[in-house]
Amino acid sequence: MKHTARIAGLAFLGLVVAISLAKLSSATGTINKGDLSGPWQVTLYGQGGCGVGTTQANFTLNTAGVGTATSKSHSVGCGDVTTTGNTFTITSIAANGSGTAGLTCGVGCGFTFTIQVSPDRSTFSLVDMTDPNNFLQGVAVHQ
Repeated sequence: MKHTARIAGLAFLGLVVAISLAKLSSATGTINKGDLSGPWQVTLYGQGGCGVGTTQANFTLNTAGVGTATSKSHSVGCGDVTTTGNTFTITSIAANGSGTAGLTCGVGCGFTFTIQVSPDRSTFSLVDMTDPNNFLQGVAVHQ
């Protein structure tokens, strides 16, 4: 019993030391479209034209903030759908990383997102605040 308590105590102490020594990454300076270039994966959840569902979109942004997306969706009304040739575009971005982005989903189909880029430029959140009857939210992760 004493041996187990010692091991647990050492493990706890090690965790405390590791947490106290870890530094949060926080890049500084102006965030721009070029900072977001490279491969991304977005996951979305919400309700849209096909009802409640999830979407995963993969794309590579160029320095202008534009990329061609492949999306896989799973929803109540449309089932499992894969689309290619869609466009993900960072339409605007402020120095603090807030902005807007768009994702097309076929002819006459698209979403406009309010985004917030993390200070280290590794993720950004997305939420659809403007498209009628579309209630999507998600996160993008730089790969």
